[in-house]
Amino acid sequence: MNGNSANQMIVSMLAEGNPVWYVAAMVNMRSHDVYVIGQAAGYPDKAKLRRTVWAEQNRARAAA
Repeated sequence: MNGNSANQMIVSMLAEGNPVWYVAAMVNMRSHDVYVIGQAAGYPDKAKLRRTVWAEQNRARAAA
């Protein structure tokens, strides 16, 4: 898994409402690193996180 897909997965899991500590355990990272990635995508605002996920999915569809 490359860094970009890991970031996308982290943002998706946070947008689903999973806590930072849980996401960190699932992706085998430190909670602080997961928090920083989530914060860059809008965490703790779950609506903003969902918009980030949707935008990424739309970019992926447009590129395909």
